Amino acid sequence: MNKKLCFVSCLVSTALICSSIPSAPASALPLMQGDLNGDFIINNTDVALLQDYLLGKNNIKSAYTALADVDGNGQIDSFDLTQLKNDINTHAGKIPGGTWIAVGDKGVRYYNFEKGSVIEENTGKTTSFTCSVKSNDIRFNKAVQSNSSHAVYSWREKDEVINLTWDDGYREALHLYSKEPINYSKLLSGTYISNKGLTYEFCGVNGCYKIKDGRRYDFEYSLKDNSIYMKFGGDGYVRKVGLTYVDSMHLSLKWEDGSVERLTLRKVEVKNGITYINGILIANKTYALPSTYNPGGLTSETQSAFNKMSADAYSSAGLSLRVCSGYRSYSYQSTLYNNYVRDRGQAAADTFSARPGHSEHQTGLAIDINNASGYFDNTPEAKWVEDNCWKYGFILRYPKGKQDITGYKYESWHVRYVGYPLSKEIHDSGLTLEEFLCIDSVYK
Repeated sequence: MNKKLCFVSCLVSTALICSSIPSAPASALPLMQGDLNGDFIINNTDVALLQDYLLGKNNIKSAYTALADVDGNGQIDSFDLTQLKNDINTHAGKIPGGTWIAVGDKGVRYYNFEKGSVIEENTGKTTSFTCSVKSNDIRFNKAVQSNSSHAVYSWREKDEVINLTWDDGYREALHLYSKEPINYSKLLSGTYISNKGLTYEFCGVNGCYKIKDGRRYDFEYSLKDNSIYMKFGGDGYVRKVGLTYVDSMHLSLKWEDGSVERLTLRKVEVKNGITYINGILIANKTYALPSTYNPGGLTSETQSAFNKMSADAYSSAGLSLRVCSGYRSYSYQSTLYNNYVRDRGQAAADTFSARPGHSEHQTGLAIDINNASGYFDNTPEAKWVEDNCWKYGFILRYPKGKQDITGYKYESWHVRYVGYPLSKEIHDSGLTLEEFLCIDSVYK
């Protein structure tokens, strides 16, 4: 996600770049009012340029003419000179208060000069420091930017913006985010899929949402009192949206008009041909495993959890649970599936048997209990498994009435290990694994 878009929209009022300025590269940062030579620093050089201009001794380059209207009244006069001097002198020797968002070519950072911390947005890495200010120089007790521990700053209080120019030439444009420090651990992060067909991206205090036609809308946000406050760059209006954490992978947003939107975390990783969604290994009709994938049997966690579940079923209800079918290799599943196709036809086989590479049994995380057939459906064991398997990290993988979603008919005997407490979240949601992760299960 391009974080600069959000910042540029918020800082454009201070840049006042007019059509006479040549197009700047995408990485260019906005210039401040009063930066009459475009060096990203407001100092006495700019004062001299403006003073000479007012005396008719020089002409300001056309690219920076709009920046000479420092007080923003539409004309360049002595009041601008007074305002420019004030901008330079007011903050000389003062440490900026509050939390500032900095954008530069190397990414986004959050500064709190009073607390002495800078946080990298993408990683959350925090560097602590002490700093001192003399005139318009900030000196740090350690290298905060690469090998630099000193920067020249220009500060415009009217627009709540600061420009930093480091000794190594790196530049950052800052704007005030809040009067308080940022608690990074409580910030949202990641991509979320909305039940309204939108895609949200959150990173630190920035975000955007995209609609189906590809348009995107950037915003800044803050979290407070179970609400998310979104400030969109276009209109500057802050929208208060009620925020509820449904579980570890779902959020609920309640908008000002009363409408509710459900968001599902979406983090897709493919490692060695294996797909993980939000860290969960997936094998269904959409996502296949490589033919070489072989965990060597049921995973130790799966076997241990089943042993515990089996023992408790017997001790609490006198029921006997055993593994009817556990791990199946790719080749075994291929033989099994092809036999079903030969006997019943592919359309029928696809309702109850996975094609090779698409079977959960190949993961070593799935178990068929006692009797892999409809004879198990109405037994006390089946009822006990449905009611209790989540306590041991399992979910009933193919529940009743969900064939159009899971791709398979009801299987009372088939459970899948996902671990606890995730199994509780899925059970409590009443959703299938596909619904919980907002994925499909369809052969492509």
